[in-house]
Amino acid sequence: MKLTKITKLAAAAVCAVLLTGAVGSLPMYTYAVVDNQEVGEALTDGNFTYELINGTYTITKCDPSSILTEIPEIRNGYAVTAIGDKALLNCTFIEELTIPDTVTSIGENAFSGCTSLKKVKLPKRITELKTGTFMGCTRLGSVEIPDSVSSIGNYAFYNCSELKSVRLPGSLSSIGAYAFGQCSTLTDIDASACSAFNYVDGILYNSSRQNIYRASVELSGDVYIDNNVKYIEPGAFSVCTKIENLYIPSSVTDIGESAFSYCTGLKKIDFSAGLTNIAPVAFKYCSSLESLDLPITLSTIGDGAFLSCTSLSRVIIPEGVSSVGEGAFLHCTKLGQVIVPKSVTDISANAFGYRIADDDYELDKSFEMSVFSGSAGESYAKSNKISYTYVDKSLKKYAFLILAAAFAVAAVVLAVFLMAKGRKGTPSSVRKAEKAERERLEEESYEKILGDDAEDEAEEASGSEEKEKE
Repeated sequence: MKLTKITKLAAAAVCAVLLTGAVGSLPMYTYAVVDNQEVGEALTDGNFTYELINGTYTITKCDPSSILTEIPEIRNGYAVTAIGDKALLNCTFIEELTIPDTVTSIGENAFSGCTSLKKVKLPKRITELKTGTFMGCTRLGSVEIPDSVSSIGNYAFYNCSELKSVRLPGSLSSIGAYAFGQCSTLTDIDASACSAFNYVDGILYNSSRQNIYRASVELSGDVYIDNNVKYIEPGAFSVCTKIENLYIPSSVTDIGESAFSYCTGLKKIDFSAGLTNIAPVAFKYCSSLESLDLPITLSTIGDGAFLSCTSLSRVIIPEGVSSVGEGAFLHCTKLGQVIVPKSVTDISANAFGYRIADDDYELDKSFEMSVFSGSAGESYAKSNKISYTYVDKSLKKYAFLILAAAFAVAAVVLAVFLMAKGRKGTPSSVRKAEKAERERLEEESYEKILGDDAEDEAEEASGSEEKEKE
């Protein structure tokens, strides 16, 4: 089976953005009328192609080999008032660019892939940065967002890997998904003039502090999500490689796509009951993540949610989870066994037990599953020829053990959280003791869930033999 859906997710799956949208409405604004110029007629000056729309010019295309530093105000007697969708797409020779104030509209993906662009001066009259405006401008280090801008669209600065800081204007009221995703050097966001957003301790929130939009890549060590937060936006913590331990409070119900992707230093996540959904590729390439105790409130694990978490060796999926997405645990090369509860009714392709090898999916023959008879877990194991055993224990007993584990861990996490404000004065020995106690409680709970007594083992063996005979 060739790589399809998850490969695209792993590669960020944003190329489709280049194909979306339409040119926004343009103002009725002109300087002069030139004889024989007709509406819709194209004009080319060697660098740009212009189209006359409503009495003004829109730049629709740029010669990819052009070396230029500014966009003209007037051409052929007409004002240049708009830059169309994908107009300067992949113009890789432009290093600096000044856009005149006659321009009031910049289209989607207008400068996407301008990989040499280091600095741009935006016009004072634009009101939005649309989808993918500067996506993939990997050398963009400086941009001043005008005070007229009220919205920053999806993927607007996605993968601007040299963008170190950004100032949000006071007029800004909305920020789209992945707007600053994969900005691997973004360390500071100035939101002091913006009432709609707050930047506190390296994290950008909305004014109510219920949503997290972007974090500084300088965040390190233990990170505690504020207990007002309900939603972690797509790409919010992507490429925050210095985070080691993450504490997510019960207020968080949803974790967005790629929210913690490429957090390569992340070793441990403490989830609290309350979380219901982990979106696709939320934790992809968290290559240091060692264990995963998911909360009992969780319902959905999205496609590729833990893709290529290559250090992950232990996963507890609680009773209550109903669906596990395609490739959710794909290429988790150290994950040798998993228990799938009976509540899981939908397991998509390559969710467990597969690796990526030579541009294909390869079954790990040593991988094992513990499943309930007649369940989706059993069907998945059979259809993929994965070794499995039955764990038809009392669902109440199973749920109780996980619930007990959750409360025990929550108690320790709460104690740690209460001490967080005074953490600078907390001796390292106390912090180590907290961590050790938390890990001990989790390990005990895990052993209880996995450890079968003699009676259980006999029942499972008997069940396996009967199924083999069938």
